[in-house]
Amino acid sequence: MPLGKEDIIHKQFASIIKMYQKMNKLNAVFWSYDASGEYRNKITGALLKSKGLTAGKADYEFRVIKENNICHHIYIEFKTDTGKQSPNQKAFEATCTAINNKYYIARSVEQGLSVLQKEGIL
Repeated sequence: MPLGKEDIIHKQFASIIKMYQKMNKLNAVFWSYDASGEYRNKITGALLKSKGLTAGKADYEFRVIKENNICHHIYIEFKTDTGKQSPNQKAFEATCTAINNKYYIARSVEQGLSVLQKEGIL
């Protein structure tokens, strides 16, 4: 199966993050890619849902320790130039905003890296 535009962005972004991590220049205590939007068959989808996988979570999550030793969550959702959020993604963004977590939409690797620089992660 050929990679889609968003998949290519994800791979490039993750590669750069791993490079910063190896150089000990990633100011995050945790980061992860969430594969909830990946293609799967019905059986695998049902199994993952039964284990608690929910739709709408952002592609990337970063956790950083800021003032007073409080852990902050930063979420980045990548979209292509024409990509739009699903209703579940909009709901997740609203939840993040309501509890003072940061949620960003990035349309390129450069925009994703800019978010991390703004948040002091790079």
